[in-house]
Amino acid sequence: MRTPVQAVVRTYADPVPSAPFVVPPLLLIAVLLISAVAKLRDPRDTWSVFDKLKLPGFLMGLRAPVLLPYGELAVAAALLLLPGDWYVVAASVTLLLFLAYVVVVARALTFGYPLLCGCFGQLGLGWITRQTLVRNLVLLAVALVTFADSWRGEGVLQRLTGLGEDWWWLAGVVLAIVTTALVVREGKPPAYVPEEELSDTYVARPIPYGVLDGPGGPGSVWSLSDTAARLLVFGELTGEAGAELIDRLPHWVDQLAPVEVHLVAPGEWAELAVRHPEVADRLLGDPDGDTAVRLRVFNHPAAVLLGTDRLLAGGPVEGVAAIDDLVGAAAEELRAATAGA
Repeated sequence: MRTPVQAVVRTYADPVPSAPFVVPPLLLIAVLLISAVAKLRDPRDTWSVFDKLKLPGFLMGLRAPVLLPYGELAVAAALLLLPGDWYVVAASVTLLLFLAYVVVVARALTFGYPLLCGCFGQLGLGWITRQTLVRNLVLLAVALVTFADSWRGEGVLQRLTGLGEDWWWLAGVVLAIVTTALVVREGKPPAYVPEEELSDTYVARPIPYGVLDGPGGPGSVWSLSDTAARLLVFGELTGEAGAELIDRLPHWVDQLAPVEVHLVAPGEWAELAVRHPEVADRLLGDPDGDTAVRLRVFNHPAAVLLGTDRLLAGGPVEGVAAIDDLVGAAAEELRAATAGA
């Protein structure tokens, strides 16, 4: 039975076909499902995002990073399954959730330095930019349409079961495609500033997301830096240049202990380990070269130093001599820190 408010709204809404308006909630359901599954795959990334976005501390105490993906799943299920008045409640909660996402992103843009966003897990991972805000505003608008239409008193499942050959919903499908593209497209990093234009003080940048292949299979660069500071030396391991990197590896390991040192070569780890068994335990593979590009490594050999705070502690630098200088400077800092302790 409809409430008096729903009856009045439906009286004026009846001339408008309801079929197109089933697409906005379906889009929101898809976005929520993708976001929740991505967060569940790597909960540590969600904790890191909460910390970098400087969200209120009580949320950490309530274990909000753990509960958020389950909440998104619950909201998605409510949008799909609840009928009548309960569907209005589900649409209201959805509207508030996406409004909160807009506020969080808008606030992050005022920090004055770039941040990586895992708002939709690794699928939508990228720098928080104005495009991120536009994306969230589009989703908020979709949630607002869903909320307004929810007063018809028809739930999504109800409407789907009664949907006939109404082609109006094609317009909604176009909207869904455009919005989904905005969700999954990664934000572009800030404009690159050449090292020679920087001051003498090294400005740490967030470690971008990337995947490297190791003995345990593919893993994120973040997971590597979470467990230890690491020097990643990128280069081909063939020919004289490769032999020089392999020869220098023990020296870099001795200089930087306890920092872990790895040689990163194009290809999969299993193939690289067969060709270079003497350094297999220090090898990582970058099969498609994507991680090197994300770390701004464009020429070989080159190196970057990863900190445990998910910030770059040094580099990228190019050439064996520059890598030696980076290792020497890092070793001096380690000795000074040890002496101070």
